Amino acid sequence: MAHYRTIPSEAGRPIETNKVLVVLSVTCGAALAALLANENLSQNQWAVTQAPTRPLHLDFSSTSRQMEPREYVQMLPPQQQSTRQTQNTRAPRREASWALATTALGSVAVFLGLYMRNRSPTLDLVEVKLQDPIALFATTGKVELGSTLEDFMKAYVPDPKLRIIMATMAESGRTIDHKVTTASCGGTACTNVFGDEQLAVDMLADKVLFEGLRHCGVCEIACSEENPVPLPMGGQGYSVCFDPLDGSSIVDTNFSVGTIFGVWPGDKIVGTTGRDLAASGIIVYGPRTVLCVAFKGVPGTFDFMLQDDGKWHLVKETTKIGEGKLFSPGNLRCTYDNPEYLNLISFYNNEQYTLRYTGGMVPDVYQLLIKGRGVFTNVTSPTTKAKLRLSFEVAPIALLIESAGGASSCDGKSVSALDVTITGIDQRTQVCFGSRTEVARFEQFMFGQVSPRLAATLSADELAKATAAPKSSKLITDAADPAPAFVPPVWKAQAVPEISAKIGESLEEVLAKAVPDLKLRRVMTTMANSCRIISHKVKTAATTGTAATNVFGDEQLAVDMVADKVLFEGLSHCEACEIACSEENPVPLEMGGSGYSVCFDPLDGSSIVDTNFAVGTIFGVWPGNKIIGSTGRDLAASGICVYGPRTVLCVAFKDYPGTHDFLLGDDGKWTYVKAYTHIGEGKLFAPGNLRCTLDNPEYERLISYYTRQQYTLRYTGGMVPDVYQILVKEKGVFTNVISPSTKAKLRLSFEAAPIALLVEKAGGASSCDGKCVSALDVQINGIDQRTQVCFGSRTEVARFEHYLYGKVSDRLLAA
Repeated sequence: MAHYRTIPSEAGRPIETNKVLVVLSVTCGAALAALLANENLSQNQWAVTQAPTRPLHLDFSSTSRQMEPREYVQMLPPQQQSTRQTQNTRAPRREASWALATTALGSVAVFLGLYMRNRSPTLDLVEVKLQDPIALFATTGKVELGSTLEDFMKAYVPDPKLRIIMATMAESGRTIDHKVTTASCGGTACTNVFGDEQLAVDMLADKVLFEGLRHCGVCEIACSEENPVPLPMGGQGYSVCFDPLDGSSIVDTNFSVGTIFGVWPGDKIVGTTGRDLAASGIIVYGPRTVLCVAFKGVPGTFDFMLQDDGKWHLVKETTKIGEGKLFSPGNLRCTYDNPEYLNLISFYNNEQYTLRYTGGMVPDVYQLLIKGRGVFTNVTSPTTKAKLRLSFEVAPIALLIESAGGASSCDGKSVSALDVTITGIDQRTQVCFGSRTEVARFEQFMFGQVSPRLAATLSADELAKATAAPKSSKLITDAADPAPAFVPPVWKAQAVPEISAKIGESLEEVLAKAVPDLKLRRVMTTMANSCRIISHKVKTAATTGTAATNVFGDEQLAVDMVADKVLFEGLSHCEACEIACSEENPVPLEMGGSGYSVCFDPLDGSSIVDTNFAVGTIFGVWPGNKIIGSTGRDLAASGICVYGPRTVLCVAFKDYPGTHDFLLGDDGKWTYVKAYTHIGEGKLFAPGNLRCTLDNPEYERLISYYTRQQYTLRYTGGMVPDVYQILVKEKGVFTNVISPSTKAKLRLSFEAAPIALLVEKAGGASSCDGKCVSALDVQINGIDQRTQVCFGSRTEVARFEHYLYGKVSDRLLAA
């Protein structure tokens, strides 16, 4: 027997339960009988759809209400039903009698209708939920921003089994998010999980997803990139392919990573195509946790953000991927022996496209959806095999991109990634995702023509733009090495410094060992506490119940200002800060304390916050009240806080060896997890301001060298993550230079000097200001003073100086 709750009226007042029983019993009984006998109901009648194939729906013309099938609704126990039915003690007993009588009449009408239609399935009358904030199944077909994933699926997904699958993936994603944030780092080194043992993170995510699907009751088979053999899940309805943690090789750098999944109907995946997908999604684990989904036959992709209440809230709908110069070139080393790909990458560079490539497919593709423009490419060559799996990655993402108005080209055959038959679970392919014009351009460069299926979707102007001959034939690898050739110096062996702090200690315990001055300790704990607050603000600020665009997108500066305010308020109350200034407020302000002064960039990389790339805070601490006229050598301490899947505080001190990482735990405390004392050699590069290669021939030579030598490209566009990866990987180089047409962007006091202390204390080097000097030796003549810079291993910084200035500085050779 169905149980009914006391429900709100249109005016928000409770309706007596007995009256509800009267109305529902009589009307539902009559409506059901009429429906089953004659399917032609007028629009003003109540339309009840047979359970459980789709949600039961009552249409009151002006207001929509929804009833869910009983097996998917938590019914009130009889005790609660009894309690609620007696809440209105003044209700006459005669109404109760009428309720029982009309309930009986309604039941007779129901069975009469069933008999007349000779149908075998039964109908269940279930709890009615009236939801005032969101009019589900409204005539507009829209669900308001801020609504939950559950509400959204009730409106857009008629199949309850598919809703269960998607809810299961979302719940598993929430669990994985927590695991990625804290797994095996509580009081121990992150290297227990990351680095050589990174697969443990994959396997943890893999286990969570399999367990969820096994218990959801509607999954027939499932397989993952970690376990590519389809396994029976014991349910009926759908099958799922997933990559549990795409980008796991960059988890240690705290770049954004993600889960990818595709949902196919039935128990068959091999032999199907992406066109058969019922739904797909990615879960982006970054400063925020975002679930992005698409459904077959539903235009658009939909972003849900995980909020403090543990629920996924709708924050964005993407229906168009248009034109814009943004490129994400996967497998860049293919330019070495794939001339078509070399021509394409050279075109992007010659046309001054903005480079953003993290090395994780999830964030690199997700940025196309957020920015509403751009292109992602990943191809093969004679020496480089395909890496991307069709069933686990390419087909599910293709559904997202094409549902959002973009396009794909796959398998080297100029076909949509949704049209390639899956002949094996581990089948791999090359692919391009992006706007239709950019994908058409990809096909033109790679295969000599645009496919008819794609050309048919373009206007004449768009097709002409995609097939136009490049304005420049200059290749990104054309620039010759300088003469004389660079000879890597032979460095003196450096003794490994002794560090008294122990892994697992708290921030306060480490500060007690590293910093004798109590006032400096207070400043550092103030900055750490402020960063903890900022981490939460970046994750959820101004998105509760509303679209993320309230803060991000055109209004991104609001995030900067929130972080700015938090830091200034902390410093103004710590009693150990004399003056402070920020990139948002570059005029030094008195803080009322005595001891130290602080310069900070509250949220470096705020222009990429919307893409959910990692961002960060940068700060430098100088003694006294003087910053102008000082140098980085005068810094007492500096730090960065990286807001990625995890929140990591990385600090260095003038008089204490090494650079040190602290992880923010669930308890709100910072735990010491790693010390850096060496940055060695390795082919990893982050080329800032790449467009300078067009009119800075020296920089062009350097970038050509990196490309020819097949360096691994990792460049997010945020200085904090791009430099932090050098510390974590203990190799690589970050460059950001100027040219006649491109001015310096990086500020010496807010960014270059504080980061130089971190890098040089970790065993690396810097070169700054176009003068072959350390960034720590450049005098600060103005708070807003800007500069070009290079950070990295000593060899890579020496190479930078040789290519840019024709010599390696004596101070670097003497190191």
